[in-house]
Amino acid sequence: MQEERADILDNYAFHFLEDVEEPFIQLVAIGREARHSARYHLENSGRGESYLLQYTLAGSGTVRIGGQEHIVDEGKAFFLRMPGEEGYYFDEGRNRAPWEFLFAIFECHGAERYCGQIESHLGKVFSLPRGHEAVRLLFEMHAMAREGRARDPFLLSSRAFSLLCALCTTPSGDRDAEGSLSARAKKYIRMHFTSPIGIADVAAFLKVSQSHLSREFYRETGGKPIDYLTRIRLDQAVDMLTAGGGSVGEIGMECGFSGGNYFSKVFKRHMGMTPLEFREYVRREGYSKTQI
Repeated sequence: MQEERADILDNYAFHFLEDVEEPFIQLVAIGREARHSARYHLENSGRGESYLLQYTLAGSGTVRIGGQEHIVDEGKAFFLRMPGEEGYYFDEGRNRAPWEFLFAIFECHGAERYCGQIESHLGKVFSLPRGHEAVRLLFEMHAMAREGRARDPFLLSSRAFSLLCALCTTPSGDRDAEGSLSARAKKYIRMHFTSPIGIADVAAFLKVSQSHLSREFYRETGGKPIDYLTRIRLDQAVDMLTAGGGSVGEIGMECGFSGGNYFSKVFKRHMGMTPLEFREYVRREGYSKTQI
């Protein structure tokens, strides 16, 4: 009979007396664990309102999402909103090595949109390299707790928010790999955005329907192809307006917009000011480059 091994737990919960009421983001718990037995089985339906990021360091576990099981092995993470219908557990029948992982639980009173961006961009289960900034921050926050340095709620909140931002800017991995539909669509858009093309032209070049292109582009990138086209055009327009040359109508046409009036309408909707107001703004402030 195999001797049962004890789970290894090194986790910390936080309850700060000097924090502000309903902070933008608040770290609830951080931990590093190694689970060996099937007794480790958590259901999210009864958990308090929060978000969980769990990253596998070694071994593997299983997370159940929408009735489907996903193996979360080394280098993979899952990001879940709680409470929810998901569950995660260690399957002794499937795994011999323990499931070792880092986790963080946080409340997002003001950061809900960041969490939604992560889920739409990466999904609920995704891969992260060991050297990723989000993984580094998990290690850092855990070390702070273990060494008794996690007593400042504002410092921990800044680390937790940095973690969210690191995940928001994470490339969507092989879902946007070279050769995928979205990657080919992006390449075509970057090459032809100065011409009056639309998504119908992109779909025709790729020999797919517009609905299929939009659906796959969203699945692979978390965004819409028309938004990507608009962003590329606006990025070029911002550079040209900052440089100072050309009329609004000329710049709009050179960036692929159908006319100056339409260009101004789109620019104001996304930038919060007209092209002329933007040009005056960068001149007044002395900015030589603006990134969007």
